[in-house]
Amino acid sequence: EIIRKLETGDVIPIEMVRLTIPEGYTVRQIAKRMGTMEGWSEQTVLELLSDKEAFADVELVQHIPDDSSIQFALEGYLFPETYDFVPGTTEKEAIKALLQMTANRLKQLPEGWESRLEELGITFHEMMTIASLIEREVVVDHERALVAGVIYNRLALPMRLQIDATVQYALGEQKEVVLLDDLKIDSPYNTYENDGLPPGPIASPSLRSIEAALYPEETSYYFYVTKKDGSREHLFAETYEEHLRNKAISESQSSS
Repeated sequence: EIIRKLETGDVIPIEMVRLTIPEGYTVRQIAKRMGTMEGWSEQTVLELLSDKEAFADVELVQHIPDDSSIQFALEGYLFPETYDFVPGTTEKEAIKALLQMTANRLKQLPEGWESRLEELGITFHEMMTIASLIEREVVVDHERALVAGVIYNRLALPMRLQIDATVQYALGEQKEVVLLDDLKIDSPYNTYENDGLPPGPIASPSLRSIEAALYPEETSYYFYVTKKDGSREHLFAETYEEHLRNKAISESQSSS
């Protein structure tokens, strides 16, 4: 009778603990959500996510550089997904599962994607950083590779990225409107004040953003501004003068 029950799946299901991490979530947001789960502490999660040595046995973590300016060591390396955990799972075990999911999802990328890092002249950590910028800047999928192209174009000049999402990360809050004073915040993550990429990712990127970071669209664009027509798309420009015209168009959409 026991064998029959096992063969037919006639068993009492274990009540699992479900955790959903949305795409584009930061470590702080992830820790806050995990802190609402029974038996888990937000502060413990934050401490663990700041300590990459606690996960030194995870191959993925070995890509994270020893850089004191990185705010949270594991930022950007926790894959946004829905997870089911057995009751009694510790915070550390859960975080390890999120890291392993990232490694698993990377296997879905086009074959030979690792060689793209050398072709692009970037490290794995820098690729994940770029992917996180794309995730926070883009909503419409077909624009991901295009925005990636803008980022690479600016890095090649070199030209400061001036991405509002990095300022929001430095501020530690998601603001509807980034003020001019906000752009002056003293932080290595502020791409208005610092050259190149921030020290590390600013959010958990989706696989679509990771793929866009690896396969950017070749473009002559250096600027983009969000449309205010509800489409959540962007207007792209090659020159600053064209960019100013696009900003004026965007503002007119907002007031109409």
